[in-house]
Amino acid sequence: MKGYFLFLFILILPFPAIAEITFSQLARISTTPEILEGRFNQEKYLSALDTVLISTGVFNYQRSNSIRWEILEPIQYQMLLTPTVITNKQGDRELSRFDVGSNPVAAVLGEVFFSVLTAEWENLSEYFELSGKIDGQQWHAILLPLDQAVIQIFSRVELKGEVLLEEIILYENGGDRTTIRLDNQRG
Repeated sequence: MKGYFLFLFILILPFPAIAEITFSQLARISTTPEILEGRFNQEKYLSALDTVLISTGVFNYQRSNSIRWEILEPIQYQMLLTPTVITNKQGDRELSRFDVGSNPVAAVLGEVFFSVLTAEWENLSEYFELSGKIDGQQWHAILLPLDQAVIQIFSRVELKGEVLLEEIILYENGGDRTTIRLDNQRG
């Protein structure tokens, strides 16, 4: 009988809060301000060459207005996303411009990047199946694509953070992988 009570007592002891994650839970424990800027370190693994390319840069966004992603080293390169257009530039030269209204893949990718960087997690439920865990204030989310436009590019996306997003890992279908670590974030 003592063993039975001991077993019941152990069952009701508090354990560290580790739980599967949902989009609404992720929204409750993470946040981003209306304006955020910071630095990033990016590692691009190229499977065909079995090599890693490293770049660093800065980013900033204004929720619902724009995201500026600027690589500073080893080359200068800038991507600007707005709700209507995605522009890639090197110096003053525009390399590409995608109108979101006429390019469905650009529209989906723009919405996904806005949602990830601005912690608008519920928007991702249309494009991804979510799994992962919450451990105290730390969370780890795994996004598996459901949308055909996303499936064309990514096989999986992993996100990690606490209050703010701290790491993004993009797994591409061809075996390439991009790991982005965000730091010095301030609103």
